Amino acid sequence: MKLKKLPALLLITNSALVRSFFERVVDRLDDYALIIAASRKEALEYLDKTHISFIVIDDKTENLELTALCQHIRTLSSYLHTPIVVITGHLKKSFTRNLIKAGATDFLREPLDEDEFYLRMEMAGGAMETQAKMASLTRHLPTVSGGASLAKRAFLDDRAPRMVEEALQKKTPLTLILLEIDQYSQVLKGRGENVAHALTLSFEDHLQKLMRSQDLFYNQNHGKFAIFLPRTSCKAASFIAENIHETLEAEIFSAGNIRFTLTISIGIATLDQTGDPSKNGTVNLERIMKGATECLTKAKEKTNTIVTKESK
Repeated sequence: MKLKKLPALLLITNSALVRSFFERVVDRLDDYALIIAASRKEALEYLDKTHISFIVIDDKTENLELTALCQHIRTLSSYLHTPIVVITGHLKKSFTRNLIKAGATDFLREPLDEDEFYLRMEMAGGAMETQAKMASLTRHLPTVSGGASLAKRAFLDDRAPRMVEEALQKKTPLTLILLEIDQYSQVLKGRGENVAHALTLSFEDHLQKLMRSQDLFYNQNHGKFAIFLPRTSCKAASFIAENIHETLEAEIFSAGNIRFTLTISIGIATLDQTGDPSKNGTVNLERIMKGATECLTKAKEKTNTIVTKESK
């Protein structure tokens, strides 16, 4: 009978203080074993010989090229989605963005805190479940024929004109954000429609987490998304768009075993800029869509930018 092995956490550090902290916290986890490596070479040996479920890297480890190590781990087929958490006192955007693009998934701030570590483990477990679902989806997606193209799904439903109509009647602001993945066409051409669709679903999952409960969200296919923001001024919508832009630029998206970093272009228009109170909701929906589309087109000319429609 083959014995079931415990999940293993690989800690890469040569700090006695960090080592002591993890020996204590992992000891309180009933279902984890702790493996400690003091160098890149030793870490890679463990990764080759043992199935590691969770990786923690101390950025103060001597003679360790952190970015290069993360990149190398992501080239190993068994560790494409394994959580990599970096212990660091540096949380500047440029530092974290570069490490995320290299393959890191999260960060532990110094001084180390037990509750924060357990929270990071829980979050990593949820991320792994999402990635596993994406991998399964990609494997089981049927080949899409021309007659059943994903592009033929409806773009909007009747909620959008109703929201426009309500904003007109109550004279409240309504803003539309149109967003497009800059690399979508490249992925579609190079990887095929199924991978492009799986990537879109991964992107949609991340994007929806940034939405408010009152916002109306549509996946329009071909890497395009529409977000209606009720009771939201153009200025407030610009702040929301900037947050979306900055957050998603630092994310790693998955389509099965394929990982992507993406850039996005955004167009913004408001009902008070494009609307006509004498017309119904459907007509005004077309007008605000046209305004946002024009802005998106301008944004795409430079890519990875945000363009807002000028006031009347």
